[in-house]
Amino acid sequence: MFWKSADSHSRPAAARWPMSTRLTLYYTLSVFVLLSAASALLYWDLKRNLLEQDQSFLTYKAQVLTALLEHRPFERSAVDQEVFEEAEISGQSPAPFFLRVLDDKGRVVDETPAMAATAPLSAFQSTPGSAPQGYRWRSNRRTFLLASAAISGASGETRGWHIQAALNTTAHETLLAGYRRDLGAVLASGLLVAALVGVWITRRGLRPLAEITRATERVGVEHLDYRIQTGRWPQELASLADAFDRMLERLQQSFERLSQFSADLAHELRTPINNLMGEAQVTLSRARTPAEYARVLQSGLEEYSRLARMIDSMLFLAQADQARLALKRVPLEARAEFQAVVDFYQALADEQRVELVCEGKATILADPLLLRRALSNLLSNALKYTAPGGRISLRAAQASDGAAVLTVSDTGSGIAAEHLPKLGDRFFRADPSRANSPEGAGLGLAIVKSIVALHGGRLLIDSTPGLGTDASLVFAREEAGPGA
Repeated sequence: MFWKSADSHSRPAAARWPMSTRLTLYYTLSVFVLLSAASALLYWDLKRNLLEQDQSFLTYKAQVLTALLEHRPFERSAVDQEVFEEAEISGQSPAPFFLRVLDDKGRVVDETPAMAATAPLSAFQSTPGSAPQGYRWRSNRRTFLLASAAISGASGETRGWHIQAALNTTAHETLLAGYRRDLGAVLASGLLVAALVGVWITRRGLRPLAEITRATERVGVEHLDYRIQTGRWPQELASLADAFDRMLERLQQSFERLSQFSADLAHELRTPINNLMGEAQVTLSRARTPAEYARVLQSGLEEYSRLARMIDSMLFLAQADQARLALKRVPLEARAEFQAVVDFYQALADEQRVELVCEGKATILADPLLLRRALSNLLSNALKYTAPGGRISLRAAQASDGAAVLTVSDTGSGIAAEHLPKLGDRFFRADPSRANSPEGAGLGLAIVKSIVALHGGRLLIDSTPGLGTDASLVFAREEAGPGA
C-alpha cells in the first residue's frame, strides 16, 4: 500500500484537480492570452500612430522653416511669422510647439517665446543631422518630442543655420496612460467573464459524462441487463458508452455462465455424495459381514474416483480460463498423435468390437500433452456412443491456408440438431439418461474446447441422428514462438 500512496503524492497537484476545474482554467488562460495579445497589438498600434503623427508634424515644420532659411534668409518677417505662428494659433500657454533658429556660431537668432525655459539648448543633440529625427525628453512632468537639423546657407553663402523643434506630447502620453488603464480594466473584466463562461461551458459540456456516471451507478448484480447507450450521447462519449455496454454484455454472460456452472457443479457433486451417504447409512443400520463391508468400500471407491476426475477436470478448466496453462508448442505429425491415442484405446475398442482407423497427414504446432488429451476425450466419447460393429475414423487434413484439421468421426447414434450449439458447455449431456453415469461428468467436450481455444483454434461438431458424429479440431497456421 505504501507504493500506491507514494505514487499518488508524486503526481503534480494539477493532476489531482477536478476535470471541470482544469478545463475552466485552460479556457480562462486561453482567453486571457488572446485578450492580452489583442490589447498589446492595439496599444502598440496606437502608440506607433501617435509617434508617426508627431514625427510627421516636426518634419513638416522643419521643412517649411528650412525652405525659408535657404531661399529667403534675410526676410526675418517670414521666419518670425513661422516661429511665432504655432503659439498664436494654439492660444495655449505654454505653447504646444516650439521652434528655435541658431546661426552657424550657435547663437540664437529667433525662437518661440518661453522656449528657453521649456526646452533649453542643452536638451538638444550637439550635432544635428540634415534631417530631423525626434527623440523623447521630459521636463517638469511634461514629455516633449525634440528634433534638430542642420541647414546649409543659400546659394553663394558660406554660413549655415541650425533649427531646433520641440513638440509637447504630454497629451498623447496621458492618452496612452488612460488607454493602458482601460486595457487593464478590459483584461480584468474579460478574465472574470471568461472564468464564469468557462464554468458554465464546462458544466454544460461535462453534463453527459455526469449522466453516464449516474447511469452506471444503476448497474448492479440484479440489473446487468441495463444498457446506457441510448443514442443521445455526444460523439466523443458514444464510443465510451458502447465500450461500457460491451463490457456489461460480457459481464452478464460471464455471470450467467458462472451461475449456471455453480448450479451444475452443485448438482454433479450432490449425486456422488448422496450415493456415498446413502450407502454408508444403509451399511451402518445393522451389522455386516466383511464381504459386505468390502463391497460397500468398493462402491465408495468408484464414487471417490468420479469425484477425483471431476475435480481434476474443473482445475484444468479453471487454469485454462485464466490462461495459466503454459503451452509448450512443438511441430507434431497428426498421424503419430492419432496412433498414440489409438494404441491406448485399442483394447477397449476390440472389446466393444469397434474398428479404429487413422487417415491423412498434417503438421500441427501444438502442446503434445494437451493435444493427446483432447484427442483422447473425443475418442472416448465416440466409443461410448458407437454400437458394436461400428467404425471410428481419425482423419487429418492440411488446408490450403496452412491450417490443420483433425477430425474424429464415428458411426454412432448421432446427436439431435437442437443439442449441437450446447456441446462444449460444462456439465451438458445430450443424453439425459447418462446424467448419473459414473463414466463422466459432462466435462469432456468442455476440456476439448478449452484446449483448442488455448491454441487459437476452434471446435466444430457436425452430427446426424442415426448416422454418426464428426468432431473437428481446427488449428490455425502459426509460426513457432519462443516457447516452442
